[in-house]
Amino acid sequence: MKRDRRGRGRVVLCGALQWASIACQGLACPAALSATPVAATVTALASLRTVVSHFDIPASRLIDALNRFAEQSGLQVVYDDRLVADREAPEVNGTMSAEQAMQMLLAGTDLVWQRLDDYSMVVHGPTSVGSSSRAERPLPQLPMLDTIVVLGQHGQAEKATPDVASSASFGLPKRLSETPRSVTILDRDTIDLFGVDAVEDMARIVPGTYTTTRFGIQGGIDVRNSAADTFFRGMKRLNLQGHAPSVLSAMDSIEIVRGPPSPIYGMSRIGGYSNMVPRSAHAANGAYLDKPQGAVQTGFGSYDEKMTSIGYGGPLDLAGHKSGYYLYSLLDNSNTYTEYVPLHSALGQASIAIDRFAGPMRLEAGVTYQRSRTAGAMIGRVTQELIDSDRYVRGTPLIDLDLDGSGSISYLEYQQASPARGTLAAGNQPLRQYWSWPRDANGKPLNVERFPTVAGIPESMHDYLDAHPEADPTGVLRAQPVGGVVPASGFVPIGMVLDPRSVGYDKLDLRRGASYERDLLARFLTLYADLIYDSDPAFTVKNQLFFDSMDQYKSSNQPFGDIQKPWVAEEKLTATRDIPGVPSWLRVNALGSINFRYTYSPSDICSGDFSNTRTDAMAPTWHDAPGGMTANTTFVNCVENSDIFNGGYPFTSVGLTKYSQLGIGTLFDVRLFGTTDLMVGGRWDGSEARNVEFASAYNLNAGTSASPGAPGVGSKASGWDDGTTWSISLSQELPYGLRPYLTLARASVILDSSTNRITNSVINKGHIGQSQLRELGLKASLFDERMLFSMAAYDQRRIGVTDADDASLGSAEVSSTITRGAEAELRWLSPRAMLSLYALRQTTVFSPNRGGPMMIDARALGFQDVVDPQTGAIVYPAEAFLYGGQALIVLPDNVAAYRRKQGSPSTQVGLNAAYSFSSGIGLTLGAQYLSSTYAGRLKRIALPSSLVVDAGLFWESGPLRIQLDISNALGERYFRGRNTDSYTDYPVTAMADRHMRTTMRFDF
Repeated sequence: MKRDRRGRGRVVLCGALQWASIACQGLACPAALSATPVAATVTALASLRTVVSHFDIPASRLIDALNRFAEQSGLQVVYDDRLVADREAPEVNGTMSAEQAMQMLLAGTDLVWQRLDDYSMVVHGPTSVGSSSRAERPLPQLPMLDTIVVLGQHGQAEKATPDVASSASFGLPKRLSETPRSVTILDRDTIDLFGVDAVEDMARIVPGTYTTTRFGIQGGIDVRNSAADTFFRGMKRLNLQGHAPSVLSAMDSIEIVRGPPSPIYGMSRIGGYSNMVPRSAHAANGAYLDKPQGAVQTGFGSYDEKMTSIGYGGPLDLAGHKSGYYLYSLLDNSNTYTEYVPLHSALGQASIAIDRFAGPMRLEAGVTYQRSRTAGAMIGRVTQELIDSDRYVRGTPLIDLDLDGSGSISYLEYQQASPARGTLAAGNQPLRQYWSWPRDANGKPLNVERFPTVAGIPESMHDYLDAHPEADPTGVLRAQPVGGVVPASGFVPIGMVLDPRSVGYDKLDLRRGASYERDLLARFLTLYADLIYDSDPAFTVKNQLFFDSMDQYKSSNQPFGDIQKPWVAEEKLTATRDIPGVPSWLRVNALGSINFRYTYSPSDICSGDFSNTRTDAMAPTWHDAPGGMTANTTFVNCVENSDIFNGGYPFTSVGLTKYSQLGIGTLFDVRLFGTTDLMVGGRWDGSEARNVEFASAYNLNAGTSASPGAPGVGSKASGWDDGTTWSISLSQELPYGLRPYLTLARASVILDSSTNRITNSVINKGHIGQSQLRELGLKASLFDERMLFSMAAYDQRRIGVTDADDASLGSAEVSSTITRGAEAELRWLSPRAMLSLYALRQTTVFSPNRGGPMMIDARALGFQDVVDPQTGAIVYPAEAFLYGGQALIVLPDNVAAYRRKQGSPSTQVGLNAAYSFSSGIGLTLGAQYLSSTYAGRLKRIALPSSLVVDAGLFWESGPLRIQLDISNALGERYFRGRNTDSYTDYPVTAMADRHMRTTMRFDF
């Protein structure tokens, strides 16, 4: 049996294959079947069940009627599509057994059906065997078959169709064309075929998933320009901050839902969420295989990419219980486009499924462990000229802060060598200064491009050059007046200035990321154990136990460091019930869920990030290993030494958050007259949160540079909050496969940070917020379900926040924004080809339009270039006055020009296609267009539009597959912004140039 690599589950038989292999593809069947040749007959395995269901199947083509039968009965159906082609089926309506319904569908044809077991049926041609009992009738002899179509439980047609069932949207399995939300599903074959390995790859295929970077690392996924949640088999994971990349290639399927979740799932993010199903999920299938099966894959490519994975699973017999297992492991030992940023990941998955583990309930349990080690790097000294032409401002810091020659700068050293003037504060530090926003004569804030320019050089620099004239060989700088733009403190510390002797222009090597985070280590452990009763599709029960933990640290010499060890445990009980006894024109499916969730999140953090622009990426001293950092740009990190009196840097935040969540929700899926669908749901969530900030943290914003900082003062908060969620969706089936829909929803959101913590101020005010979705869309399943088209217009936002001083706006990862947009998506499949196309246009604005400190460079502030009066040549670029430290300007609230959230292109278009020839050779082609966007909120850096083209060639013969992929085949030069609004336009990530990868896969 050969599974189509385009992956819609189409099953193709080549040669004299056995009938048993057909049925065993994802079905329950005994080992005896696999040994039976085509010419043999096989008896049924199990007696008939007498489960009664309500059927509402209109008169239609038989192939469509079988789809509806599988959906409404919950059974798997196997048939040869040649036998059912061009046949009609009568209407079947009423409460009856599956056997009775199937008998009515096949009435008037020469086709017969047979039960294989409790979960599956087969439809085939007439047989000469005269037994009157269909339960005992043997299967007929079959010729070599072209195509066998397997209809999965709840009607998921495993022929070549993109209109598969979505279960992550509402908790009930519904075909995508019938789901009143914007949803995209990537199956395993699509993930492999188009090389969906990391978050940035997803945006090539899925609309609305463009994700900015966190120092080049993408952990979590953004959906519709907001941080999104990640679910694992329907259970919400911890926030994936970005200490390790998400290994998407280890997933069997990924379902992306735009907008907040249904009332079944509990509190979640505004933009949307992804539901990941690991490759080890095949354990349930393994129970029905006759022998173990597996696959091994290896890949290598540009930037020393080396990746190997293996999966292996099969049947088990545990004390008479039919069982299956699956094991999967992946090892990635690669480098990346940015020099000395490794990507080392090891991932292992194991799962087991045991039928009738507890009475009639099936156990599905598993574990996933990932260990990743990487680094982070971005381009620090970003100017528009660098983006446009690679022109880079060179220069090293003027003074040496490493006073003891140890090779790194301690907290007390930089305070002594580059003293700030006056009392230390958040905006007055030796290497960080705040500037006030300029205003016009009427007190109205000016736009950045209208900031006044001020001649002269900082006072500290002028004094230093007077004392050290050798640092200004031409004397041009000393001839300048004391001036420039003065920060709020009135003084620019000397450590922020670059050395005139080293300053100049150069052409940047884009592979050098001098804004560098040296060491990021993360260990993730995920466990699950589910008890499932689904043998009766009219009544199902699932009890899910879930555990997710992270052990991660970052050691950055910017400096920035953290140690985080959060974990979460959750139990959720879900039940579904088809409501019996309703009129024939009405069908009601009810779903109820109750869950309890507990999160424990300690963290130890030190912040600084003074060195984002301090390191010269083109200095003669550049060395890849430390990201070009030298003794004068390397700061001691608290993770390695937090003792300030022994050459260390202190922890600035040490705390612990514990919060519980209890929720109960219900959802009703109502079908009226067979064509109108109404989904209505509601939920209540309550949460108790406790947070403590320990006194062991050190307060940097106190004292003076002569006696800096002060011991921390502990504080704590606790509080209870609750919220409600509701959603209502209405859709109508129209002729020609069209289905318009309208969804209105409000959802509760937990106001935690990216570190899974909740601040005291948020707890005191209320740690549950609200989001809102309004979506109007149209879906269509066309051309015998080969094509799926969807389009939607949407407005989604956080609501209930009107005060720009709201505590959650500065700490919660749930940003207070309004996103409006429209998207369209088309997917088409045939036996040999597939095509996916999407287009999206959206904008996001802050609501309320909150200001705050924003990174800015000296030129934008109003510093002027220093030029040689004789030649007019630039002696000292304006940016160099502050590149030794971090300059920020305080944006006032409600400045209309800066209300829009930047960084994500407003127009995005994606195209992906594949074609397979009969020879086994195939081609893939992908293209993504991204419109121009500003890198950050102050609109200083315009990132150009880009068109990135990918191409691939694959060949498969039997169990072997070889694929060559060329990414960014045309060598497009493009960039991606950072994911924190306070960093505004700096720094950015240079995306990879043309690169290649070869993968080989062998199934056994």
